[in-house]
Amino acid sequence: MLVELGVVHHHHLPPGLVSIVLLSLASAASYGCAAVLQHHEAIKEPPSVGGGLLGRLVRRPVWLLGSVLDGVGYFFQFLALRRGSLALVEPLLVLSLVFALPVAARLEHRHVSSSEVGAAIVTVAGLSLFQEVARPALGHPQASAGGWLALSAAIVVACGVFALLARAGSPKRAALLYAAGSGTAFGYVAAVTERTGHLLDKGVLHVLVTWPPYVLVVAAVVALSFTQQAFNAGVLRLSLPTLTVAQPLVALAIGIGLFGERVHSGGFAPVVEALGLVVMTVGVYNLTRSPVLTAPEVARDA
Repeated sequence: MLVELGVVHHHHLPPGLVSIVLLSLASAASYGCAAVLQHHEAIKEPPSVGGGLLGRLVRRPVWLLGSVLDGVGYFFQFLALRRGSLALVEPLLVLSLVFALPVAARLEHRHVSSSEVGAAIVTVAGLSLFQEVARPALGHPQASAGGWLALSAAIVVACGVFALLARAGSPKRAALLYAAGSGTAFGYVAAVTERTGHLLDKGVLHVLVTWPPYVLVVAAVVALSFTQQAFNAGVLRLSLPTLTVAQPLVALAIGIGLFGERVHSGGFAPVVEALGLVVMTVGVYNLTRSPVLTAPEVARDA
């Protein structure tokens, strides 16, 4: 049927597709476990808008374990992006929620219901539809200095606006906006990660005299801070799906707009791809309505 619609022929698959997908799935699994553990600890802290939250959390062993898993997830993501594209790798990280579900159920001594399983299936189905039709190809992660400067400025402005609006609203609003900032920052981190990975082809010393690794560290710290503020707000059903969906969408936009990565655009492909992303997003938001993923959640509405 998809062939008849003209959406899957003449596509170009990146080399080593299976290994790229497996690395991306390993990254998603690590990130999913990390999110559950970090939220489990961040929600125990009093509401905070300052820099003291991370300082308190680093004294919690379970949160530190989540941070280690974040590092493992990033390592797998880095390896995947060295060979694959943002358009291929980043959407697969949405599956972190699917991996998080059984971990959260175990941690909270709850059972996974049939509706939760159904939401996970919808998420996977939407993602599969997008990937099957889009067939993301490799791009050229070496945009001009002007392009990087414009992108960096746009990310800084967006994150700044999210932070300012979050501080002036209710906990629900804060959770949503901090999560949007986190997803935006992590989408940028993914782009800089891909660029750094390709620079490694010229050797470690070459990388150390370029700007990407240093910007990467700063952006990662900012993204992590946004994530913990979102979790600390206590409304995981808003923060978790927002940051989960925002990151791949931002990364996808950067990959196509800045790196020249290609997705199939013939026939009805764009419509089907958009449908896949919509189905995936619906699955994600339904998945996070689960009491398994939202517990323990503290009501902090102003």
